Amino acid sequence: MTVLSWNRILVPHDFSPCADRALAEAVAVARRQHARLVLFHVTHLPPGLGPETLISHEETGELVPVGSFARKGARYRLEEVAGPLRAQGLTVATRAAIGDTAEEILAVAKSEAIDLIVMGTHGRHGLRHILLGSIAEKIIRQATVPVLTVRSEGEATPTAEELRLADEGAG
Repeated sequence: MTVLSWNRILVPHDFSPCADRALAEAVAVARRQHARLVLFHVTHLPPGLGPETLISHEETGELVPVGSFARKGARYRLEEVAGPLRAQGLTVATRAAIGDTAEEILAVAKSEAIDLIVMGTHGRHGLRHILLGSIAEKIIRQATVPVLTVRSEGEATPTAEELRLADEGAG
């Protein structure tokens, strides 16, 4: 029997309750495996708004690039999440990026030599899935490491027929 060993666990975090649930699962795995956690947030900018676009800082009025403003805010929030985990003895790094969420997650998984990705999934299916897509699905299909997905609490589980139709549409 092969025993899986994970040393570096990536936790994409969008600051939602679903991401917090995924983080709780990742923490449990990290404790058992004595693994390092990498908390990662990706800011996806709307079309036409590039990372170098200047915005006015709400408190100082200073003009700052939206990309650096978003990364700084994300790192601050990730550090708030990481602090209590570090106080419990876990090794936690934080990363933030701007870009396509799935592409950035896959890129950091490669650059950080990640062994496991643990992420929340909002469980969208049907029309909502078609319109909004699924970052988790893209990660599962393209990742070169195992991906553990954690559903939002209270999300409905797709029926076997919905899963079959989704699989036929993806082929």
